[in-house]
Amino acid sequence: MRSAWMIAAVVVAALGCQRPAVGPPRLVVGALRHGLDPFLEAHRLADGAEIRADLVERTSGASVHVVQVRGSERPHRHVEHDVVVQMLRGEGVLTLGATRVPMQPGDVVVIPRGALHYFASAPGTTAVALATFAPPLDAPDYVPADVDSPGGRR
Repeated sequence: MRSAWMIAAVVVAALGCQRPAVGPPRLVVGALRHGLDPFLEAHRLADGAEIRADLVERTSGASVHVVQVRGSERPHRHVEHDVVVQMLRGEGVLTLGATRVPMQPGDVVVIPRGALHYFASAPGTTAVALATFAPPLDAPDYVPADVDSPGGRR
């Protein structure tokens, strides 16, 4: 009887130590309330395009965008915005300064304003992320890596 209890304790301990299965995040944000698939169907990344960003929600303090990347962004920085990126689908590598961060669904990275960064999706795939800009993104705030002054923004 005592060995049966020990076996049960080992099984319970083993099951309790396993990482729980994580499904896709539930997105209750603006146009994503009806699901990510219908949103992506309505906002297709054009053939030959490497990136597409679409606004899905805006508040007085932040704006939330779905960003699709096929291939690679060009190195850039945002002078007036902090960005929080949550990977939803696909995978790739975010380069933040001199640090390379492998990303997969569920991963979250904070990109402080002014930090040089870019994302490259895994070869042959399209990555999808939720990007939250604070303050809200009202106008382009994209400074290519080869432009050092805010006057070079486009």
